[in-house]
Amino acid sequence: MSTVTISNGDAALGVGGGIANLGGSLTITAGAVRGSHASYGGGIYTDTALTMTASSVTGNTASVNGGVIYRNAGSITLLASIVAGNAPNNCAATAPLTAPC
Repeated sequence: MSTVTISNGDAALGVGGGIANLGGSLTITAGAVRGSHASYGGGIYTDTALTMTASSVTGNTASVNGGVIYRNAGSITLLASIVAGNAPNNCAATAPLTAPC
């Protein structure tokens, strides 16, 4: 995805309020995910590779974990991207994985 803004998504009790990356790799360039909500991964939930370049993920919330990004599996690469102002935290991961940011 390039130069796309996703705002105010709501997965309620699900995953990935803004984006639910459940298969394949995802690359976001100059995009934004903001104001979204889910149980896990208010902004983004990922099961596979996620790369963000010159993007922002702000103001998202999760009722359980991963206000902006919840990594269930796969890798996360953030390059010149803003991850801030998310609740209850910015990033989380399924154990034994470590938080990506």
